[in-house]
Amino acid sequence: MRVLVLLNSLELGGTQINAVDFSVALREHGVQSWLVGERASLTPEPNLLTYAAAQGVTIELYDALPGMRAHAAQLSSMARRLQVDLIHVYGMWSLARQVFWGPSRFGGVPWAQTVYEMSVAPIVLRHMPLIVGTGYLVDELVDRPGPTILISPPVDMTRDSPTSADAGAFRRENNLGDGLLLGIVSRLDSNMKATSIEVAIDAMRLLAAEDVTLFVVGAGDGAQRLSDRARDVNAAVGRDAVRMLGARVDPRPAYAAADIMLGMGGSAARSLAFGRPLIVQGEAGWSKLFEPASAESLARSSYWSPDVVSDPVGDLVRAIRELMSNAHRRAELGEFGREFATQRFGLEAMTARLATFYREAVSAYGRRAWMADLPREARRLVEKVKRFIQRAVARDAT
Repeated sequence: MRVLVLLNSLELGGTQINAVDFSVALREHGVQSWLVGERASLTPEPNLLTYAAAQGVTIELYDALPGMRAHAAQLSSMARRLQVDLIHVYGMWSLARQVFWGPSRFGGVPWAQTVYEMSVAPIVLRHMPLIVGTGYLVDELVDRPGPTILISPPVDMTRDSPTSADAGAFRRENNLGDGLLLGIVSRLDSNMKATSIEVAIDAMRLLAAEDVTLFVVGAGDGAQRLSDRARDVNAAVGRDAVRMLGARVDPRPAYAAADIMLGMGGSAARSLAFGRPLIVQGEAGWSKLFEPASAESLARSSYWSPDVVSDPVGDLVRAIRELMSNAHRRAELGEFGREFATQRFGLEAMTARLATFYREAVSAYGRRAWMADLPREARRLVEKVKRFIQRAVARDAT
């Protein structure tokens, strides 16, 4: 089977890394993947190309032609050249419309879309095969006409394990000392990630005197804001209690070195694979300890929450202090988390699920499904033309 994978970005982010990992693991299932991404989305190294090269994966770059129609034709030409059986679009806001009006027009080449966001917007079409990564979305989309499946963001349980990296070397190389180490590995996005990371940084005002250090691995548009916050906290406590370490192509040593991990989404799941106790953070500052009593609900929400709480820093500090002085409890939770991860989102199990869904998608999508989504797309085009005309009239009036 031949699949054209359209990446939503070439930055070093969780969804994009998932696409690379799946492309490697799918080879054993007879699936050959071609990964392509727009050159304009390429960020400075380390980026997705760096990660993909380390996995033996080539990503083809292309310069998208301006305008939806020209871009759609460009993707059609690409699909013909590669003679693909299926197109897989990653991301809710990326290339779905270009695929619909391009290679999949009139049901030509079947396609599927992965939405790893925490909700599915009305812009997402209803009749093509859809992959979501959050359990509650499957229930919310039960009346959706097109096939919908839950495939959790995968974690390679062999590569990501407590013994897969040198934790001691990571501590030494970054001068992190021998005290309790809190870790965050995340994109430093100002939109969804920064608030929770700021809460963790602010928590160090209360924890720094207890021989605790927080490191943050990652990069993104919120990096400067977070670095400024860390510098202010370090100045207030009189030492480098918060260490901003930048992005890493291979963050495994960071996960292995931490005594307690903080995070959300795919990073939280990966923390469990490393056998580390985990405190899940929500985008507005909410936090909760991952333990047997909370595991199912946290997994169902993909280790994330939109909840706003009155004392986010205090909540996080209390959760951390519950674990700080209890090494036995930390080890117990780490062991439980790794066993949970193996069963729920191991790369091997998720890849088998994806390979089966690919084959179902080829037969599930055709002219009838395409026509069923046509009225919605046509209304969007009419609305877009109206807005264009209104703006043109407004310009002429001025």
